[in-house]
Amino acid sequence: MSMKMHVAEVKPGQLATTHQHYFIERPCRILVIGQHLKAKTKYRCLLRHISIAGAMLDFNATIPLPKHFFLEIEGFKEEIGCSEVYRESAELGVRFNMLLSADFLRRLIRMQFSSGGL
Repeated sequence: MSMKMHVAEVKPGQLATTHQHYFIERPCRILVIGQHLKAKTKYRCLLRHISIAGAMLDFNATIPLPKHFFLEIEGFKEEIGCSEVYRESAELGVRFNMLLSADFLRRLIRMQFSSGGL
């Protein structure tokens, strides 16, 4: 599995930022937004790993997606704004529009641990 997630282009003289990745397998949904900010379509996918800046998902390669969409992780009611930065076959790398809070990641890791996933 590739670690090419939330790849940001770095300007000359600027340091690239890396964040700790957590390997978590959790069902989630991609929400594509239509007119008047209403959810147009929902697609199921699988979260493979995550950091505070982005995530790698398993997603059907044949389904076209817009550049920007929302991610909803099962067990959480938050909708996370995302941008696609990498896509190859079933791998979909996304960068979050805002960094996730450390508390959100702790809750996600704790939920994964309690379900026997870690």
